[in-house]
Amino acid sequence: MKVISFFSYKGGAGRSTLAYNTIPILATNHIKPTADSPMIVIDTDIDSCGMTYLLDTDEYPVVATEENSVQSLLANGCSPERTAIKEHPFFGKLCPVGNAYGYKDNDAILLVPAMGGKLIFANSNSNYNDSGNPLIPRMKNFIECCERMNISAVCIDSAVGDNLSAVVSNEISNVIVCCMRPTRQFREGTASYLRRIENGRIGPGKNIVLVPNVIPTDETVIDGVAYPKDAVKRIQHSFETIARNSCHNYHLDMLKSDSFGVPALDRFMWCEGILLGEESLSSEEEIVLSRYKKIAEVISNIETDDDDE
Repeated sequence: MKVISFFSYKGGAGRSTLAYNTIPILATNHIKPTADSPMIVIDTDIDSCGMTYLLDTDEYPVVATEENSVQSLLANGCSPERTAIKEHPFFGKLCPVGNAYGYKDNDAILLVPAMGGKLIFANSNSNYNDSGNPLIPRMKNFIECCERMNISAVCIDSAVGDNLSAVVSNEISNVIVCCMRPTRQFREGTASYLRRIENGRIGPGKNIVLVPNVIPTDETVIDGVAYPKDAVKRIQHSFETIARNSCHNYHLDMLKSDSFGVPALDRFMWCEGILLGEESLSSEEEIVLSRYKKIAEVISNIETDDDDE
């Protein structure tokens, strides 16, 4: 079972939009979940709730409660009861969102929503509080419950950086989709974060898929440097160096010049949507959709330790 965390070093990387578009491709083309073996989507971004906001519409309302929210999961864990999905005390209360993703079976994709702004612990004033370390074994236990319940995959819309729920999300995942904008602060900040996790911030052996996101396509020259051409070279060099002697497995497919990241899209500057299944796309939107498909393909092709077993 793949556990996939969509992560960014800091906010504003377009992480939730990237996950929002990649998840239905993973479901439709690769994982093919069913009501009996559903995919679970978890929104662990407690402060911003990106995926919860995107999926909560008039047509497909999402209701986060004390019983089905990520806060409940993080605080209480999940019981390993042997029962059908719909009869389980936690899984049975999750929000079916298959149709919202454009998937044929509404019950085949279930959302663990976030209750906006509600902290994990009543006595905590920050989600960056390391007193929450017990969350990691609790969430690892949840992943074991998912395997026993025949869950097909778990996709996590993570929080950012060293945020506690982000650390937990990355630790329980075997695939981390790390996205960033191509700016200097994102490039250097992401590189710094990846160097830190080499020193034990999360366990070794993670599969890290690097995805530059919201890439400008117009060519320009700033202080004698040609963008995006020279910026692409800098990003490639920086992360190839990190990957060379890493305890993690880096997948640099989205850093190649002919498929470098996900281009910026005007429509997403105003309203995020799901490109898969749209009947009419512009040529620019077709390119972006092809990149989302590439990301899904890279994730699908990764062999995890569980796959080997």
